Amino acid sequence: MPIVLLGQAGCDSRPRAYPAKGKVVFADGSLVKMGTVETKSTLHGIQATGAIDRDGSFVLTTYRDGDGAVAGPHDCVVAQFVQAENIANHKPSTVGVVNPKFGSYTTSGLKFQISEKEPNLLVLQVEGIASNKTTEAKSDHVKGQGGHEPQNQSSKGR
Repeated sequence: MPIVLLGQAGCDSRPRAYPAKGKVVFADGSLVKMGTVETKSTLHGIQATGAIDRDGSFVLTTYRDGDGAVAGPHDCVVAQFVQAENIANHKPSTVGVVNPKFGSYTTSGLKFQISEKEPNLLVLQVEGIASNKTTEAKSDHVKGQGGHEPQNQSSKGR
């Protein structure tokens, strides 16, 4: 007697994730060497995260390790946990520390598109804790044929 398995193929109603990776850099080009990138799809409300490695790189994960993020527009944050101890006369270093405004979807201003077709190679540019420079999230792509922006072309942060 044949065994029939129901619900095994084609029944996953979750939006598909598309590979996405990138780097996090400060405005001067130096690398952010620790923290987490978190994105939220503005269409689906689905989040993707990726740990920032010492070389500034990250790979986004939504459902399973390294699968990427769902297609469409995303808001983004870069979060770091920086421990500051209450030691008298101790002034902690702020070198390599991302401005805390990038840890909130309300204030980060980082936005980008995830494409179903193009490689999603992202560069997230942030400010250091003591900087007031502008920020942006961008991809490594240039304008596509016919002057149209590719799907994962990122926009400036505000």
